[in-house]
Amino acid sequence: MENRVGYSLPPSLCQSQPWLMISHGQDAQRQTFFDISKNYYYSKIIPELCDKGICRSCSSYGWLVLRDYTSHDCFLLNLVSMEMIELPPIEYSTSEYCILWLPPSDPNSHLLVVFKDFLMLWRPGDAEFVRKEFLFDVEFNSFLTVTVDEGNIYAMVAPHGDIVKADFKDPIVHFKKLINGEKPSLGLQEGQVFYDSYLVECNGEMLLVYKIYSASFLSYKVVSTFEIFRLDYSNDAWIEVKDIGERTIFLSEYQGRSSLVSNPQVKTNSIYFTQRRHLCIFDLDDQSIEVSLPCPNVSKSNSAFCWIWG
Repeated sequence: MENRVGYSLPPSLCQSQPWLMISHGQDAQRQTFFDISKNYYYSKIIPELCDKGICRSCSSYGWLVLRDYTSHDCFLLNLVSMEMIELPPIEYSTSEYCILWLPPSDPNSHLLVVFKDFLMLWRPGDAEFVRKEFLFDVEFNSFLTVTVDEGNIYAMVAPHGDIVKADFKDPIVHFKKLINGEKPSLGLQEGQVFYDSYLVECNGEMLLVYKIYSASFLSYKVVSTFEIFRLDYSNDAWIEVKDIGERTIFLSEYQGRSSLVSNPQVKTNSIYFTQRRHLCIFDLDDQSIEVSLPCPNVSKSNSAFCWIWG
């Protein structure tokens, strides 16, 4: 790696807040890294990322799960060390989530590729994935959001928004209902008919974050506000949250994560998210949304955004 030129390597990713990475150009040939603390972007062409899509994943430990657009081969890539691990072939093409449970150097590491009705499990050194079936305590037809907290896997599932926790018992994965309380009631205003939900660990607590859209315009939805609820385990209830203190929540299309940010250039008590090619910041104090165009060189189409953690 020491002989590679600078534009073929990512910038230094070791900091308390994530970078915004944008894959764009034909076949994702280019990568732009935006530093939210310096309001500065770096344009790169990283061979390991070219012609590859980033799978929906959580608890990455600095690793990305990649899938080659042409061959459909899958890889793990660490953007700090640039270590790349080729994964065994997966015969199924459409997964809902990838979950890396501990980094690959840990002897207890697992990679879980979650499909609608089953999951595929891989451990470092395995020659193939192992299929495991699901068992649910609740009615289930799809995963709405998945997160990992202290080695435990939690999910919200459709159709009723139940919160479940995974219990691994060979040869199945048993998803047990976590609380008996009702899911939160949203204060939707007229025209606010769409929303996405995220489970986010925040300072030792489980948050449920709703991204609420106004009516759809020109084939895309416009974010209008957010609502946040905290899981109260003792009372089987969701409690509305108006303030997350010195922490910041970062939302991608499918995953959310919070961070204690010490850099004064990064807003706390806020939610960072993207909309089309814009970076947006929702301020929990005044309920406002700040919108900026971080990387004007990025095309309006054929671009994918994700948060990268060192």
